[in-house]
Order: sequence, then C-alpha cells, then structure tokens
Amino acid sequence: MEQVLTPDRWIGRGEAVCEPKGGKPTVVWGGIPGEAGLAKVHHRGHNQDKARWLSAETPDPRRRTPPCDKYDRCGSCPLMHIEPAAQDDARLAIVADLFAKHGLDVPAPDSVVGSPDGNENYRHVVKMACGRSDWGRPRLGAYERDSHKVLPIPNCRVATSALRRAMGTVTHHILESGIPPYDEKEDKGVLRHVIIRQSRSTGKMLVTIVCARRPRDAKDVADEIAQSLSSVAGVHLHINAYPGNNIFHVEEGRIGTVNLTGESTIEDEIAGVRMHFGPSDFFQANPGTASLIVEDVLALSEDLADRPVVDLYSGVGTFSLPLASRNPWVGGIEFAVAAVERARANAARVKVPAEFYAGAVAERAADVAERVASSAPMVVLDPARKGIEEEAFDPIESLRPARMFYVSCNPAALARDLAEWTRRGWTVDTIRAYDMFPQTAHLEMLAVLSPAVAPKAERGGPRRRIVR
Repeated sequence: MEQVLTPDRWIGRGEAVCEPKGGKPTVVWGGIPGEAGLAKVHHRGHNQDKARWLSAETPDPRRRTPPCDKYDRCGSCPLMHIEPAAQDDARLAIVADLFAKHGLDVPAPDSVVGSPDGNENYRHVVKMACGRSDWGRPRLGAYERDSHKVLPIPNCRVATSALRRAMGTVTHHILESGIPPYDEKEDKGVLRHVIIRQSRSTGKMLVTIVCARRPRDAKDVADEIAQSLSSVAGVHLHINAYPGNNIFHVEEGRIGTVNLTGESTIEDEIAGVRMHFGPSDFFQANPGTASLIVEDVLALSEDLADRPVVDLYSGVGTFSLPLASRNPWVGGIEFAVAAVERARANAARVKVPAEFYAGAVAERAADVAERVASSAPMVVLDPARKGIEEEAFDPIESLRPARMFYVSCNPAALARDLAEWTRRGWTVDTIRAYDMFPQTAHLEMLAVLSPAVAPKAERGGPRRRIVR
C-alpha cells in the first residue's frame, strides 16, 4: 500500500520514523525527517510498520541518488541516500536523542571527525555469507535487508578497491570448488562464511573460510586463492558447527583456526605502532579512524604521561601499545584469551612495558588496582557494543583513576553508562565523535571523564618491566 508519510526523526539504525499521535510508528527506509514523500508500506507489524520511500514532490535538498545500485536491497549503508554532511547531522541527532533519553546534562558533540580514507574505500575487512540464489546456485555476498537471502556485492563501494578485487577472485575459486552452502535448517552442506582482512599499511590479506564441517578439498582451494592473489598472505579454516548467526564459535576465549596455507598473521599500524593480528582477532575495520582516536587519547592525556595506564577491554593492544610507548607502564585486561596472547606478543615485539591479564574486567580490575595503588592512573575503556557490565563499575572505580577515556562503538550504551558515571559524581569533560563507518548510522565516540575529587599520585606505579 502506498501513502504519503513525513518522518519525524532518525532512529539508531539510520532509518527515519514517522510517529503519529495515538498510532503505530512507521519506519521508512530511505526517508528523511521533515520530508513529505510517497512511501510503500510493505510490512504491517504488531508494534510498528515498515515502508520504503518512493518519491517526493519537493525532495529534501540533502537527498541524493545513492551511488550504489544495491543500496535498497543490501541495506548495509542506510544513510547513503543523503549527502555526507547530512549524514553527520543524522548521526549527531541520534546521539542527542539518546542523551536526552537518559537525562544526561552533557552537551552532545556538534561535529564529527571524518574518516581519513574518505566516505568510500575505507573498509579493510569484508564478511561474506554463503547461500543459494532463487535458482539454487551457490553464491557469496551480504544478507539482503530484513532477510537472510544472500546478495552478491562485487562492487561494494565502502570496501577498499583491493578487497573488491579479492572478493571476486576468492568467490570464483570457492564456487568453482563446488563446496556446498550450509543449510542450518536441514543441517546439510558445508560453507557458511568467508572473511577477508586487509592491512591498511602493507596491503597484505588474510582469508578465513568458515564451514560447518571440514571440506575435503579445503587445502586445494586455499592454494588456488593464494596463487591467484599475491596480496593474500595466508588462508585459514574455522569450523563452526553450532546453530545461530554467529560467524565464529568461541570456546574458552579462543576462536580456533587451521592454517591451510601461508602466514598466520599480518601486521598493521595504529598511531605509529606496528601490531600483528590473526584471522580471528578483532581488529578495526577502519584503521585510519582508529588511529585518529588513539592519537586523540594520547594528546588529551599528555599531562598524565608520567602515570601508569590501565587499559580495560584491551584487545590485541590497540590503545595499550601506543600508550606504553610513552607512559611508564600499561596493564591491559581482556576477556578473550587469544587476544591477550596476541597483545603480549605484540608488546614483546615492539619492546614496550605492557602487561596483559586474561579475564573479565569486573574480576581482574581488583588485581590491577593493587599494582597501581596510590598512583592515580589514567584508565582507558573500550568495551564491546553492550558497554560496561553493571558489576564492573565498582571495580573500575577501585582503580582510583585520575581520568578516564571511554571509547564506545555504541552511542546507546555510552549514553547509558555516562548516566551511571555522572550519578557516581564523575564529570564529562570532553566528548568527540568519529566517522568509523561512512554511509551508516554508526559513530565511534570518545568521552573524557574526571572524578569529583582528583586523587593524588603518591607513587609512580608498578616497576617498569623490560620486555624482551
């Protein structure tokens, strides 16, 4: 059914929503708040309807023709229909709504730091699902919007040009091998996903094939991929036989992979520090923007250069290693055991005074608090999308930080957590927003917090350990 709708505001996914008084909201794909337009309602739900924008008699001046012919079907770039400056305004409006929702008396950021690699060709990792076409042929690509149908995306504009070429070659060899797609309902087939990661600094790539069971010709396929693409440093296999949408299966903090051919890791650079990562390690999809955030943390903490650092949710050392190049000691806490091992190896490789502890922040923060007692450390927080666990706030405060630098990939979780920190007496000094994923509603954010009473640094912190 077609009808004229005027959306009222943006919502977190990057779509516009029309909220009539006393009626159900309608989420309008391709809509713009304040623009009256003809839309086709394609789904009637219990709590909300869904529609797709068709046309407007007077189009909003911010509107543009999406530069990707898969925009409507793919759905991964929901803001591609508006100009880049308007995308920033949309994201900031979403953040302002979230801050208001949580009663935060904190000014939301009024600008967005742009992606150094521009609005296209910035993604250094692609994840392709495997499925079948309407004619039953195997295919690799992205899930269609609001669907689990697989859509080929050979010309994805946000992936780097080298990754686009690699996607075509990898897809060709895998489909030619005849490895059948996995059907979860029937528990039949083999192939589930293919992930390709690229180093921004070297151009080298790692390919990971994710299967429900090991294919007999996996080694042959890996060799063909590596021989066809000189940029591919290694090809790996991960077995995930478990139901659900998770790409990887995590067991005891590890994601197991088999090296089919080539190297086990590639290296990249964040804020001037080289670090290695493997096929299943988390590493930033946009390393350029990640470097800007790390550099800002370094700049905003120059007066704390003599203090120890506690890096919570430390991953493979994205913040720890650059800070350890300047500060006298860094202690990182990370739940993923494999990431801790990688971070330790990275620290040893660049010879910086960083130590890493495996475990939950709520459980391990007390151990580190003893190491940094009376030294008023700076604390970096970079949690996953869910934000800080409720039980972790007290242990984090036990560190008695001089200042906290909270990096968030989810403004909704950040707003909730900042409300808790302000309730505890902390002041939000600075908030910055970064465009980690242009064309999407995603924002990476940095909040700098100070305690109500600044603790005095009575000693220098842990003894510096020489890393060999």
